Amino acid sequence: MRLFITYDAPGLQWQLGSPPPDPAAFALIGWADAQDDGGVPAWIVDVLASSLAAFGRVTFACSTISVADASGWQMQGPDFVARYRIRSALGRMVARLSARAPADLKLMSTTAAQKVRRLFSDAGYPWWNQAQFALMSAAGAPPPDFDAVDLADLFAREWPDGWDRLQSLGVQAMLRPGVDGDVAGLLCASREFSDRFEAVLARSADAFGVSLRHVGELAFAAALAASPPHP
Repeated sequence: MRLFITYDAPGLQWQLGSPPPDPAAFALIGWADAQDDGGVPAWIVDVLASSLAAFGRVTFACSTISVADASGWQMQGPDFVARYRIRSALGRMVARLSARAPADLKLMSTTAAQKVRRLFSDAGYPWWNQAQFALMSAAGAPPPDFDAVDLADLFAREWPDGWDRLQSLGVQAMLRPGVDGDVAGLLCASREFSDRFEAVLARSADAFGVSLRHVGELAFAAALAASPPHP
């Protein structure tokens, strides 16, 4: 079981938008174990979910939760849940035309790895269709207040364009699925946060018996292309 990470600028084939202004704060993560059904291998879910939760608070789309029709975040046990609607006319038009940008979003914000696992298998916001995201903030921080943000940006192809607005909400990093959900793009507020996430990722990978290797983008692509299908 092998996990790969590269800090080279991502090629267009990964469907993760244009390279961000600070490439040092962006990483491309992939795994040499593709599945025929387009799902994320269980061992990758283990590693990524534990890494995200260890980094801090994780906010993501979650169709399986029950959310009252009220404004703002609501406590649900130790977690927070919310329902937000995409308000801009352009965003709602995109939502009607693309499954990647639902007009009515249910969101969960948690620090529990077991809850974070849901984001990789949610049929309402499928990771494989790039209709999912994970926003990371400090563990003790409140969930991001999205009232002044167009949530359609979280699903846009050029998602780094709205990064400054997310940082103003306390978001330190964002994980987005790439092509077919077989890779993930990590955008961080700075190289400091990128280094911190990689350290957490390395510890989680080691705990689950997974090797983490640094490679260039060409070697990254070759490693994924040579990956045998998951049995």
